[in-house]
Amino acid sequence: MGDKLVEYDIIIVGSGPAGTSTALHLAQLSPDLAQRTLILERERHPRPKLCGGGILQDAEFILQRLGLDLTKVPHVDVHEARFLFEGRGFCIKREPVTFRVIQRDEFDAWLVDAARARGLVVQEETHVLQVRPTGDAVEVETDQGTFLARAVVGADGSKGVVRRVVSPEPNRRVAIPLEFVVPLDPEVMPPEDRDRAYFDFSVLAESVQGYVWNFPTQVEGQLMRNRGIYDGRVYPDRPHPNLRTVLREALAGEEIDLDDYALQGHPIHWFDPQGPFSAPGIILVGDAAGVDPTYGEGLSFALGYGELAAQELNGAFARGDLSFAGYRARILKHPMGRCLKRRVRVARLLYGIRSHSIQRLLWWRFGPLLRWYIETFLMDWAK
Repeated sequence: MGDKLVEYDIIIVGSGPAGTSTALHLAQLSPDLAQRTLILERERHPRPKLCGGGILQDAEFILQRLGLDLTKVPHVDVHEARFLFEGRGFCIKREPVTFRVIQRDEFDAWLVDAARARGLVVQEETHVLQVRPTGDAVEVETDQGTFLARAVVGADGSKGVVRRVVSPEPNRRVAIPLEFVVPLDPEVMPPEDRDRAYFDFSVLAESVQGYVWNFPTQVEGQLMRNRGIYDGRVYPDRPHPNLRTVLREALAGEEIDLDDYALQGHPIHWFDPQGPFSAPGIILVGDAAGVDPTYGEGLSFALGYGELAAQELNGAFARGDLSFAGYRARILKHPMGRCLKRRVRVARLLYGIRSHSIQRLLWWRFGPLLRWYIETFLMDWAK
């Protein structure tokens, strides 16, 4: 490094839930280290962010341990989730709620405000251009100047600059959701149905490796419905149908014309137990590291990665070893990592069945078993 100074111990690239969770957990675990941490954000909060916004109770368990109350964020409660295949299936209903729905711009800004209130530094409107490990530090080049750190946390998503340093190969483990919101029509939807969510896997028959969803949300206080389609693409070599066409057909009986709405999509990098999670001086969190392939759930896992990353960073600085060689093992042994591995297996099984009749048998006859497995093994990992 010559005579250059290392300006920060840690630079976190990205102030979404994974990056901010890392910083908040650092502040709780090692206040001195948190004081020498910088969070870089490309935009300014509140900034728009594509995301269905469903947030399970696992996220609330993590936030509660941080002293944060999710109900302070504008949200809608979902009391019942129905999982269907051609009109039949099973439902999950939990107390006090099955899940909540937030808007990401509001949720992310709330987390950043909490981080700043605890003394963490967030520098917005700073676009990271390159990240260069140099042996004893990591150089972070931005449009606002160049920063140096002893360690960098990649919280900048599946296509982020930091992830490309750790894994320069093209990422084939990418799911695609398309979503839009529609106003709630009280004349069409009865009151008892307004706090229900629907996940319709009938599109498996159309070669979509996923489902069509319909759940409540709110936009600036107005009740809406979030609609969309998710294709996990767990088997990337299979032909991929046109998601817009499949979604249009799925909505045909509802008099919804997709041309009237802004249909938006974004990639989701899903978890691979053998995938890259770190390099010397660099660790990945959240979508950059990989989230759930079965449903595309990312928020609770983003917060969970932050907790794990803070522990890894604290231990690494205490040992003076920033190779992060043990980070993968920490993830895979943690309840979050074990849950993600199970979700990968479920996705491969569920989306690997190409027989229509077997899918019908699975959903119609073995729905109670599916529900038991989901509630027993795929939820409450953060409790």
